Amino acid sequence: MGSHGSDSLKPETVALLIEPADVHDFVLGLWSDGPIRRSHERGGAVHRIVERFARVPRFFYQASEPTIEWTHFSTWWGGILLVDYDKAAIRDLRYLHEIYHASTMPYLRNGNVPTFEAKNLRNEREASTFTEMAIYLELPDLRPLTFDHPIFADRFVYPDGDFGRADPVLVERWRSEPELVFQELMYERARVIWAANGEVDLDDPQIVWLRRYGEQGANWVKVWSIRFQLVEDAMLDLYEASRRGERAAAAQRHLDWLLSTPIAGDSTIPFRDEAVAFRESFDRLIEEYDRAMEEARQVPVKGSEA
Repeated sequence: MGSHGSDSLKPETVALLIEPADVHDFVLGLWSDGPIRRSHERGGAVHRIVERFARVPRFFYQASEPTIEWTHFSTWWGGILLVDYDKAAIRDLRYLHEIYHASTMPYLRNGNVPTFEAKNLRNEREASTFTEMAIYLELPDLRPLTFDHPIFADRFVYPDGDFGRADPVLVERWRSEPELVFQELMYERARVIWAANGEVDLDDPQIVWLRRYGEQGANWVKVWSIRFQLVEDAMLDLYEASRRGERAAAAQRHLDWLLSTPIAGDSTIPFRDEAVAFRESFDRLIEEYDRAMEEARQVPVKGSEA
């Protein structure tokens, strides 16, 4: 497996994965023994997502400043943060979410802020729809292993509250017309985010989460409005070099760029200023969501996103 510890990124250890087989092997080692791993092993939907993810070299890393790196979206610039959760299946979903992001993210040269916003927010909607909703149609036996509290997908996939029995009509439609069902789920989610206050239950914690989380997209775009093109160009360089068969050299060049003084400054975190700025807005989201969860007598997030 193409991994190494980077002397430049201490105390982090970077797993730099050059070839597609390296990526598959490393990701297989991340999954717990459950439905997501089996889908990868057996050539299912998860395998197809990882196959797209492996079109270019990738790297995984441990955080040097976990609080700000947790919400930094390093996936966009080629790296995925190694994390842990009390429930292994939730950790699997986190990794799948980031891998889906990376596998479907387009990049553009000579971009502008409106286009950057449109493409990245669409990528976020699609990744969230798949890993928060559609995954339970693809893998109906996953839901009992994940969240103890209700989630937004439950009202569609498990309308009678029985996590052992997904809605059979929706499951069959997912098998026969997945593209259409995916769009329906994405816009059910968007409808809640974009609705006027009087059109939704503002005491529903899941709705509070989606609406407040939707606001973070605008905050993230604002944070990145100055330096986004640096990332876009660097990732396009990585893709183009990989297509020329220069994966190893391109991967090392990309990692060196991320750790260079213009990008990381005096820290071990690429784009550290952006990481700090976005974390501040995310903390406000967590505080409001926790209040809604406590009022509904459900388990709040509190420190789990730190």
